[in-house]
Amino acid sequence: MSEVEYLVELEPGGQTFKCGEDETILDGALRQGIALLYGCRHGRCSTCKYLVEDGEVDVGDVTAYALPDNEREAGWALLCRARPLSDVLIRDHKLPDERVLPLLTPMRVDATVAAVIQLTPELWQLDVALPTALHFYAGQFVELGLGEKEAVLWRSYSMSSPPSSSHRLSFVIKRIEGGAFSGAIEHLEAGRTIAVRGPFGASYLRAGSRPVLLCAIGSGLAPILSMLRDAGESGDRRAFTLFYGARRPQDLAYLEELRDCWGLQLAFVPTLDGLEDGDVWSGATGTVTRAVQHAVESARDVDAYLCGAPPMCETVGRLLSAKGLPVEQLFFDRFFAASA
Repeated sequence: MSEVEYLVELEPGGQTFKCGEDETILDGALRQGIALLYGCRHGRCSTCKYLVEDGEVDVGDVTAYALPDNEREAGWALLCRARPLSDVLIRDHKLPDERVLPLLTPMRVDATVAAVIQLTPELWQLDVALPTALHFYAGQFVELGLGEKEAVLWRSYSMSSPPSSSHRLSFVIKRIEGGAFSGAIEHLEAGRTIAVRGPFGASYLRAGSRPVLLCAIGSGLAPILSMLRDAGESGDRRAFTLFYGARRPQDLAYLEELRDCWGLQLAFVPTLDGLEDGDVWSGATGTVTRAVQHAVESARDVDAYLCGAPPMCETVGRLLSAKGLPVEQLFFDRFFAASA
């Protein structure tokens, strides 16, 4: 931690915290239990975009897509990348959320690889064992790191295991050829050390009585699995509907478990949009967006969780909003591809 610290104040509300010159404003806030809006933590989703009303910050390495020049000139910054250069005053624009849970302060721990299992041609399950419990909410994510000390390369992955499994975390990882982490997934041997830090994310399962609508594609299934497994353990009596998109039948993971549904009132709707000659499939076809369009008449009285590639999250989010979904009942977990 740097010896030089600056004071960060949030208005309205007057919350203050100290932030070192060598850490991002978001990291400083989370370290001290201050809840800010954020998503990917890597400057891509723009969820942590705040207006710096007074003081100076180094906005960091962000693209013009995430932070256009006109916004940068007007004083906006992505707090997951911005570092303070002086005391700063920031306009806090969070919407009230009566169901928000207490912030869990992120921790770092060295874990060991417990198992690596191939689920589909592209998806792998990674299990890691932790020497100490890492507490999290169903739907949150951590960052996994390979490498030594300062050379650790961090990548974000959502837990697919429930919070009750605090000493052994499971993840669903899409293998990307050439990926710094996922590209080596099949070569991770049991016993290898992996750094874990977290938890992060605010797209966790909220309490309530409304039906829950879940949408995922690919490895976006991971946080959904965590939510459903946790809901099953707690005896949640809400109605759940899961739309899960893939290309072909062999790309669908955890089918048996999803159909058993953990004792939940769960409607599971897998839909495929890449069928080829010879594929045997009698279920829904087309994209998740199309499936939601046909199945959901009104979204006014549901809680919705959208997990996976940003285009799916954005299009389904707009669709549900058009069908009456209030913004405070919509939660995103966008999976952005990382860069080295």
